[in-house]
Amino acid sequence: MTALPRAAVLHPDLRGGAGSEGVAAWLARALRDTARVTLVSMGPIDLPKLDGLYGTDLAGSGVGTVSLRVPPGPAGRFDALRAYRLGRWAKDHGAEWDILFSAYNVMDFGRPGVQLLADVSFDDGLRRSLHPSAAGVKRLLYAKSPLRSLYLGLGRALAGQSRPGWRRNLTYASSAWLRDVFERRFGFPCGVLYPPVVVAAAAAVPWEERENGFVVLARLAPEKGVERAISVLDEVRRSAPSVHLHILGRADDRVTTEAVRRLCRERAGWASYEGCVDGKARDALLARHRYGLSGCRHEAFGIGVAEMVKAGMIVWVPGAGGQVEVVGDGDLAYEDERDAARKIVPVLGDAARQADLRRRLEARGALFSTDRFITEVRGIVSGFLGREAGR
Repeated sequence: MTALPRAAVLHPDLRGGAGSEGVAAWLARALRDTARVTLVSMGPIDLPKLDGLYGTDLAGSGVGTVSLRVPPGPAGRFDALRAYRLGRWAKDHGAEWDILFSAYNVMDFGRPGVQLLADVSFDDGLRRSLHPSAAGVKRLLYAKSPLRSLYLGLGRALAGQSRPGWRRNLTYASSAWLRDVFERRFGFPCGVLYPPVVVAAAAAVPWEERENGFVVLARLAPEKGVERAISVLDEVRRSAPSVHLHILGRADDRVTTEAVRRLCRERAGWASYEGCVDGKARDALLARHRYGLSGCRHEAFGIGVAEMVKAGMIVWVPGAGGQVEVVGDGDLAYEDERDAARKIVPVLGDAARQADLRRRLEARGALFSTDRFITEVRGIVSGFLGREAGR
């Protein structure tokens, strides 16, 4: 009897609440029946919690875990130094595995592996050009400077990471848009692997019973553009004052979180920040609402957007990034706040247009099924192991 291959799935932070963490969980789920799978991360790995957040069933399934100690320091700060142990673990233990996956961007395993691109944060130039930092101290810290170059170089050195090392991997992006950005920047091929999106059956609430409200589903960080989404609804309410807004997401940035809380207090009659709402509670809230909105200008994919689409909502997004692929309709992509309102307001009062958009979005949602993801991941593993065996 042939032994199952050994597979390691690496992610720097599996506390839950972000899209790439769900991808890591579903990678383990996709491989657990055909490989001996271990999840590796900084800090504790709570499999029952991941199951509850992302709809997997990893607890008790034989999936192993390796939890690396997080160096002391403020959470959310100096990530290049705080996460170095994961990169070092990959280099020190890479030879012990038949296949290694990085579920969050590029990684040098010391041997060929597979890396899934979740965003552009791994390249400082791309990050600055596509996601400028908020004003204040954070903008200064993230600006190009000799000190920042020294800091990032120190992080790579401690982790034992190098560009030649991760160039040996098979690379897959979460959208065709991110694939194109990557190939233009680095000049070598990249595939596309859409993330899996799970929304509970509770989302199947009849349209007529849903509230005439909007949901923003995003982490509170500068690049997510939550304040922009609020401005869009300000414009929409000039013509449709009955609509309301719920903002759901983990508070990842203090300045952004304070700004969003303040804006919601100023709009207390119709806007609220609900915090990090996940699992069944999130799905139930999505199920009760008709519309979704994103404010992120260059979203690599947009798990939150896809979750709202899968929940049967009509979702509008900025006209750039991978999220345009999620909605698949130019009428649902906007250029600025006024353009968004110009496209949203007519739909609110047009039942026929709503039905047409819902049909189109239902077809798009099928692209992000867990069955498709599992099949494609197993195909990637089969091809990779076959290639390595032939070396």
